[in-house]
Amino acid sequence: MNKKGIHVLSRGVIVDQGHILLAYDPRPHPFHYYELNRHFYDLPGGHIEFQESAENALIREIKEETGLDAEIEQFLGIIEHAWSFPGDEICCHTHEINMIFKICMTSLSFGDMIPQKEEHVAFQWMPLARLQAMDLRPLPLLSALPHWLAGTDHRVFYSTIKHELKPD
Repeated sequence: MNKKGIHVLSRGVIVDQGHILLAYDPRPHPFHYYELNRHFYDLPGGHIEFQESAENALIREIKEETGLDAEIEQFLGIIEHAWSFPGDEICCHTHEINMIFKICMTSLSFGDMIPQKEEHVAFQWMPLARLQAMDLRPLPLLSALPHWLAGTDHRVFYSTIKHELKPD
């Protein structure tokens, strides 16, 4: 992976019974290139490989992370997000383009334990009502997701450029 550049990711939204499935790093001291030892949530999914479609990347990532099959229901939108913080000259993840899809996993519903196939990715069902109080990345998801899920916003692009992260 390059040290600088734009990272293109495909992420999935799974909602059931008023809850959303979120991913997080379960290790006691997660190592993120851009924030050491800081816990946060994101949507399941990951990087799109060269000559791979965003939909295929998401299905592959879900399978790799959980061992479960997923199906794309609909495209929700794109979030471009770039940020900076002191020391970002050594960072590799400071500019992302996230393709967001609503997905379904027929073998999964709210309350089910989700298999953890990779040490750095675990999953948790969280109430949609608590979404705004969570540290969900990328940050523009907090404003985009409620609109996309309600079908009230037809814009497909949200961008936050040069959001500076403050050290703890």
